[in-house]
Amino acid sequence: MRFSGYAKAALMASLLLGSALNAKEFKVLPILDGGFCPKPQVGVSLGYTNFKHIDAQGTTVGAEITFDCPVFTLPWDNLRQQIMVNQFNGNGINLTSIELNPYYIIDLGNGLDWGFGPGWGVIFSDTYKRDVAFSVQAGTGLQYSIDHKYYAGADMRWQWTQAIDIAPGVTETLDNYRAQVKVGYRF
Repeated sequence: MRFSGYAKAALMASLLLGSALNAKEFKVLPILDGGFCPKPQVGVSLGYTNFKHIDAQGTTVGAEITFDCPVFTLPWDNLRQQIMVNQFNGNGINLTSIELNPYYIIDLGNGLDWGFGPGWGVIFSDTYKRDVAFSVQAGTGLQYSIDHKYYAGADMRWQWTQAIDIAPGVTETLDNYRAQVKVGYRF
């Protein structure tokens, strides 16, 4: 899988920016601590996806589950794992993506959080023939706590992918950007 220099630079910038934030504590396997609580959240999303190399754009619907990282904590505000499943069906393109996005979360105050980070995923296509593409991505988002149980937010991300067969004799990447809004519930 080949990715452009821009993709590599975006992922490195996400990692380096996170390490520059205020230090707290690095801990391996916080899940083994007696008081560890992953603070799970579930949500639904609605958004817009636009593909770079193919003529397709339109509505994306999805679901997510997020939780504090059980493997390690990093020396800045917080790290949350986001697992997202999204469906796109438009312009003859039918895709389902599953993405893992570890977001570095910064508390901006007044119930508002900003997150950013890299991501990895797999895209299942039913467009021309069944095909699978792997992806890397970089994203950012804001989340507002409505109260201690409900939240609303908005995310944007850019995704670089492998090429797949999208039509007879046509192989192309599924590089795209997605902007979405979401609402969810905290447990």
